Amino acid sequence: FPSGASSSTRGVFAGGQANTIDYITMASAGNATDFGDLTASRVTASSLSDKIRGVFAGGISSSNNTIDFITIASAGNATDFGDMSYEALNVNGSASNSHGGI
Repeated sequence: FPSGASSSTRGVFAGGQANTIDYITMASAGNATDFGDLTASRVTASSLSDKIRGVFAGGISSSNNTIDFITIASAGNATDFGDMSYEALNVNGSASNSHGGI
């Protein structure tokens, strides 16, 4: 299962069985467009976003503890944001507001 993040204009979907990131423009109908790649494949990762950034972390198939981030308004590959503790790799949650996430 992919994870999602959004701004007021774009919806972003990342992971699943691959490390791909796709996006849609919410105001228009049409297919998803390639955004870039995650640093690692992630299934059921936790994700959160504000109006600028999307963050993806953990997941059942994650073989590392990297947290990825993207800038939602511009396409490109994810960047290493930091690391999770080993215990949180497979079971994790997320929450965010307009100022950031945990």
